[in-house]
Amino acid sequence: MATRRSDGRSWTPAVLVAVLALAFGGVLVAIEVASRRAAADTSAQEAEAEVAVTRNARAYGAAVVATGDRAPTDERLAAVAEGTQVEVREVRRAPDLVVTVYGSAPFGVVFGVSHVNACHRVTFHDLGAARAGADVERLEVCPPPAS
Repeated sequence: MATRRSDGRSWTPAVLVAVLALAFGGVLVAIEVASRRAAADTSAQEAEAEVAVTRNARAYGAAVVATGDRAPTDERLAAVAEGTQVEVREVRRAPDLVVTVYGSAPFGVVFGVSHVNACHRVTFHDLGAARAGADVERLEVCPPPAS
């Protein structure tokens, strides 16, 4: 009767390699999931910052209208801007008062903080009257700061 002879090889190294490969794959999947989650969080925070900058520009328009001035001076426009977290970049007075304001809002990123920077054109109509108002429009390019 013939007996089988063991060739002396062990399955331990092959099993160890398989376990390490699975663990490595699991780590890679976890890193990918975490990075996608962080990117989604960053995008949401950036969108919130965009909304905050626009909200500040609208608040500036409402604050200027609330002063009741028919023709606010540049100094008055700048003083109102300080309370609404925007900076006056440009003032035009013909045919209507048009003010370009710059705003910035921070948002978190993986390694620190970034900012959304934007300019808005605030066009005022009927200042000093009961139906006074302001229209706010985001600009693609900001004019340089006023000197």
